[in-house]
Amino acid sequence: MGKQKITKKQKETIFIYRALSVRIFAFIMLLGGIVGIMFFFRPDTSEVEKRKLAEFPKPTLSSFLNGEYFYDLSLWYSDTYPMRDGLIAADQKIESLYGITPSTMMVGNRKISDDIPDIDEAQENSGNEQPQEVEQISAPDSRAMESEIQKQIQQNLYVKDGAAYSLYYYDQTAADIYTSALSKAAGELEGKTNVYSILVPNNSGAMLSDRELEALGGADQEQAIDYYYSLSEGVKTVDTIKTLREHNDEYLYFRTDHHWTQLAAYYVYQNFCEEKGIRPNELSDFQKMTFSPFLGTFYQELQNEDMAANPDFVDAYIPMATNDMTYWETDGSQVNWHVIQDVTGWNKNSLYSCFIGGDKPLVQINNPNLSDGSSCVVVKESYGNSFVPFLVDHYQTVYVIDFRYTKNNVMDFVQEHNVQDLIIINNISIIASENVAATIAGLLE
Repeated sequence: MGKQKITKKQKETIFIYRALSVRIFAFIMLLGGIVGIMFFFRPDTSEVEKRKLAEFPKPTLSSFLNGEYFYDLSLWYSDTYPMRDGLIAADQKIESLYGITPSTMMVGNRKISDDIPDIDEAQENSGNEQPQEVEQISAPDSRAMESEIQKQIQQNLYVKDGAAYSLYYYDQTAADIYTSALSKAAGELEGKTNVYSILVPNNSGAMLSDRELEALGGADQEQAIDYYYSLSEGVKTVDTIKTLREHNDEYLYFRTDHHWTQLAAYYVYQNFCEEKGIRPNELSDFQKMTFSPFLGTFYQELQNEDMAANPDFVDAYIPMATNDMTYWETDGSQVNWHVIQDVTGWNKNSLYSCFIGGDKPLVQINNPNLSDGSSCVVVKESYGNSFVPFLVDHYQTVYVIDFRYTKNNVMDFVQEHNVQDLIIINNISIIASENVAATIAGLLE
């Protein structure tokens, strides 16, 4: 049977469709180019990714010569493309149409975790080993740090029944850097400032059963926290994971977000008060605000239908002494804010920002009921945000430093302000990054 010949009319139709396709493609490219040069409509933050976007680079002779300026310019152009959040959301929606998403699944590739050393052997050898040399860091690259932290938290997720659980992988070099830095800081501040270490587990370590954790792999978070604490010489340590596991039938972690709830932070606050030798406030004494619905970072990453059908809510407890605070932006501008901000009506993925204004370089909270000179500095990432409000009633002044954005050397700041307590609170996965550990260590030089 011979090939069917294409008629002249069919050829004309094909030509018309091809010409139309070329014109449509050219129009889309032209439209994209026009949108791309809309400098006045470029966003500076991403609600979907919950981060500040790249800033327009400042030209210098050296950056021109070595090519860094053109790299930064390209990064700024792509990172601040107009309507980027809408385009990301559309892309995620299209991906969700590829097929049926199972209710239980693994997202990401499993890593190989370093072995956690035996505590007794590590303590015997700690005196014979040279401390990790860390390059001093006074102003970390916040974009790189945010990317590193997101990778640590969200690269290996176990999704089950409308909740995502972040797995933990131990890193020996990061542990050495982090514990050496805290021990060194405690030694230098001995007799003047108490140094507290609070390491918070991922939701998987606190909420999942031993059987599930063993099947999922990764490292034992309780063992890792105990190991970190064992090497932190002169540092006062606060129990977290044991207490949280005792309460894991309660609402301690969000299902759709990588953070813990303020209820979980309260249980750790009680342990901090016990270590410090003060009496904690009863949870029932606080005025509570509730914000909903909350769809956090895990949902933004996965667009999981089970999560959308059962969103989280955020309970926030207002300090009794004051709800007023001041924070400073990276450009030095000062803003008056609230310890617990009413975020009713805010974007569904922004409700965790009700705590201390979110992530700021420096926060100061003054308690009008105290005049004893008591003060603390809290060095943290976002896990510390919901913990800080519980401290307000116990100190005349609470300072909060986010290590990702600060330009302050923490040790200088503590000594200049005669601070009583230095509290370093971080999620265990976040500090398992060598870059993050080195950044914190650099600020404690």
